[in-house]
Amino acid sequence: MSKILIYDDDEKWANDLKEKLKSLPILAKDFEIIALNQQVFTDSINTLEERRREVRDKGQWSGQSILLDEANILIIDYDLFDTNAFLTGEDIAYSARCFSTCGLIVALNQYYEVDFDLTLKGHPESFADLNIRGEQLSNPNLWGGDGEEFRPWYWPLLPKYQQDYELRIADVRQNLKQPICEVLGFDKDLFERLPRSINQFIGSSDDSKPSTTTFEDFVKKSGNGMRPKDSEKADEMILSRVGAARISKWLERSVFPELNILVDAPHLVSRYPSLLIGSKEEIESWNKTTILTDYTNLGLDIGKIENFRFQKNFWLSRPAWFWDKIRDCQDILEVREPWETFKPDWVFCEDISKFYRGDYQEFVAKVESPFARRFVKGINGIQYQPRVRFSL
Repeated sequence: MSKILIYDDDEKWANDLKEKLKSLPILAKDFEIIALNQQVFTDSINTLEERRREVRDKGQWSGQSILLDEANILIIDYDLFDTNAFLTGEDIAYSARCFSTCGLIVALNQYYEVDFDLTLKGHPESFADLNIRGEQLSNPNLWGGDGEEFRPWYWPLLPKYQQDYELRIADVRQNLKQPICEVLGFDKDLFERLPRSINQFIGSSDDSKPSTTTFEDFVKKSGNGMRPKDSEKADEMILSRVGAARISKWLERSVFPELNILVDAPHLVSRYPSLLIGSKEEIESWNKTTILTDYTNLGLDIGKIENFRFQKNFWLSRPAWFWDKIRDCQDILEVREPWETFKPDWVFCEDISKFYRGDYQEFVAKVESPFARRFVKGINGIQYQPRVRFSL
């Protein structure tokens, strides 16, 4: 059975979170949910520090497995003052990612006043794979269930995203010394044309281009992987786990939001409605594209666009296509005859992950592409930040 570990220095709050998760039917069958007490967690942190010293000395750690190693999903609160006044959840996320074999890491309350991030860019600098408010952890939509209306489109389905993480690790380990862009299937010229704000995360030496940066180079030299003394002797398994996690988050929170590098199904049909299999005059046809599932079940005419699909779907939380290729496809009606574009009376709302025809609000995401204007329904009680994005 898969394990979800929760830690907060307020044990009552951690146990409350545990009980809320246990009450979700989507988790009851497949997950054991454990709230760590302070002593177990402190012992685990001490072990991670011992492993760090070993890795700096020998490149790998030895000794027995700890509970953190068995966590398929580790949930950690940011403010850990009562555990150690000098440690934050971000410090723990870094140590757990580099010196344990845990799966996904979810950080709670690091950006406390934000339920919905209007920049859409998230926090790729954080070593947590997802940063959310603690109040949203028990939202069934985060876990693949259905219930609450609020469901940010940028959320992955955590159980599937965790399973795919193991595939990403295997891919990196097999291609550790290969250029990232080749392993992911990006054309070199596209990779070179990425905005500097995006490709600078990858990093590169002065005598190389981003398209030649390998996973090993990224983890050791970019400043967004391991710290130099930690990575200098680290073995390939450590480098692969870190590389898989960090590049995955870069794709999700830096590359994807632009929507002119990779584009997902609902934003694609918003531009090219003719790709819908069902009636484009029925909103239900459009909403079939909004499920995070296999691309063959999205209600799209996939034959026209298969050659442009991002092939390694385990690297992303949803199906995607390369926009620079798809926009020139003459088999698509709107490309061939742009004046034929259908204009619906609904929009895709990023906060409910659905097309919606009622009252909605427009905002400007923090992206460099022409597709910065997006929409939210606006839900009472949900914190949308930074609110200045509504007035740009």
